[in-house]
Amino acid sequence: MSRTHIALVGKIAAFACVVFIILCICFYKTIRTGFIEAQFNRASMYIQGEGNPQDFKKAREYLEQSANGGNDDAQYMLGVMYEKGQGASQDLNKAIELYKQAAMKNHAKAQYALGSMYDHARGVEEDHAEAVKWYEKSAQLGNAAARYALGFAYFNGIGTAKNIEKGLDYLKKAAGDGYVKALVYLGSLYFEGKNIPADPKKAFSYFEQAAYKGNHDAQYYLGLMYEDGNGVERDYSKAVYWYEKSVKAHSKSAFHLARLYRDGLGVEVNYNKAFELLKKAAGGNNIQAQYLLATLYDKGDNIPQDSTKAAFWYDKAAKQGDNNASYMLGEMYMNGRGVNEDPSEAFKLFQQSAQNGNALAQYKIASMYFKGITVPIDHQKAIEWYEKAANQNNVGALCMLGDIYAQGLDVPKDMSKAITFYQKAADQGNIEAELKLGSYYLNNSKEYDKAITWYQKAADKGNVQAILQLGQIYEHGLGVPVNYQKAFEIYNKGINSHNPELQYALGQLYKNGLGTVKNIDQSRKLFKQSAQQGFVGSQREFAKIELSENVQNPDKQAALSYLQAAVKNGDAEAMFILGNLYSNGSNVTKDSKHASDLFAQSCQKGFKNACHVSKSAH
Repeated sequence: MSRTHIALVGKIAAFACVVFIILCICFYKTIRTGFIEAQFNRASMYIQGEGNPQDFKKAREYLEQSANGGNDDAQYMLGVMYEKGQGASQDLNKAIELYKQAAMKNHAKAQYALGSMYDHARGVEEDHAEAVKWYEKSAQLGNAAARYALGFAYFNGIGTAKNIEKGLDYLKKAAGDGYVKALVYLGSLYFEGKNIPADPKKAFSYFEQAAYKGNHDAQYYLGLMYEDGNGVERDYSKAVYWYEKSVKAHSKSAFHLARLYRDGLGVEVNYNKAFELLKKAAGGNNIQAQYLLATLYDKGDNIPQDSTKAAFWYDKAAKQGDNNASYMLGEMYMNGRGVNEDPSEAFKLFQQSAQNGNALAQYKIASMYFKGITVPIDHQKAIEWYEKAANQNNVGALCMLGDIYAQGLDVPKDMSKAITFYQKAADQGNIEAELKLGSYYLNNSKEYDKAITWYQKAADKGNVQAILQLGQIYEHGLGVPVNYQKAFEIYNKGINSHNPELQYALGQLYKNGLGTVKNIDQSRKLFKQSAQQGFVGSQREFAKIELSENVQNPDKQAALSYLQAAVKNGDAEAMFILGNLYSNGSNVTKDSKHASDLFAQSCQKGFKNACHVSKSAH
């Protein structure tokens, strides 16, 4: 063989060796890659419990081998296990290291996980900008979670310049991928109108998609929108359906569902179920449920009244910042209902609620300063708190400020200001203010038309004092022609109140036949009813009728008894009448001295007839 042939054979042999080596390397890599993938697959089976019992420890061992072999899926999964402490103790540093290894190989899930670690300061210092960088990489690879996180960052300006349009774009891409968090967040943005115009229909659409994927927040919002008819036609039955879906995990759903069962909306009324749902919601720290449950116990509304339990739930709600609960709990400490009476604790609770704007509590604080309850009397502080409550149109505060300025209590007397405050309270239908305005215009400024207007408003609400005042205006012709018939009609509207002064006024009209047909029997009846309630004028008038000769079957014993009661109550005319009886020995044993004493007392009180008799006797 020639040297040329030998050289050629050598070259061919060398080439064959190189090819063989390359083939061996490729074969090795193929086998090794297959082995690494097999390890990862084996680990996945242990994680999921497929074909083997779930075993995180064995899964971690296989993942360690696969990750060391460079498998990016294994590196990511092993990072997850170290982050969660599955199959080994939690080690956030290892998790980050593994996420980085996979992320550098463009593993989308690892890039998102790494961004999340920076976002929430898990194993590293918080760095939102670094988080955004990794979210960007993952989002470009189509990761829905990263698109959501990136959209959230841009929308709120976290780790990057705020860009609502760009944020919405990423959020919508994530929602388009069916990512539930994005669906719920977009729904909430359109529901609340946060940085974008509110759009209930869009909100409903996003919530609906998430609700069908089992998200309890979305199911709650869907129930709420059906209940309120917001973004969709109101449908209580569908509201019940979605609240029921989320009630086990969502205390707000339990609260709203309780109200629907209580009111029979979308379901039959069921107080027991409503109560149980309300307790569930309250136990889940739902502040609205705690307050409502407290009020139900407080009032005994379809459950046994229980002030102790009411106080317990008011306290729970108050500690979560419910101003109304703080106020109500203060009332319970003030009155010793369900708790030991403690005005100091009540003051603290009223103050807490008042400082947060509760008008009722502001009024209470003012009253405590005004009266010196647990704190020194301080009219200036009282006025400050009354003004705060009045600025919220609290009628009690408006009336008190009216009284303060009308009487000049630690402020210059100012009837103009007083009338302004009374007017504001009266404009809300407050009877006390209407009466005070009526009284002012009747007795002070003599503006009778205004007095009639305000008394009429109060009278129309059935207020007896207003009815009396209005009747007297027409009976005595105060600013209007005397009109007994109108006075009679007005008095008669309040007759069912059994007010003794009103009975007396009507009795006088019946007695004298003014505005109605004279009717002594009806007059006797009204005077007696009034007298039985201790009204002095009626005691005297009843006695006068019974002692006259104009009635059948007079009750003279009762007449004397009432006449003596009227005398004890200082009635001058009754003294004169009783004096005449003793002077003449009529229906009593004659007693000139006692008669003389009665005439003298009557005269001292200004009864002229008694004075004439006394002078004649002397």
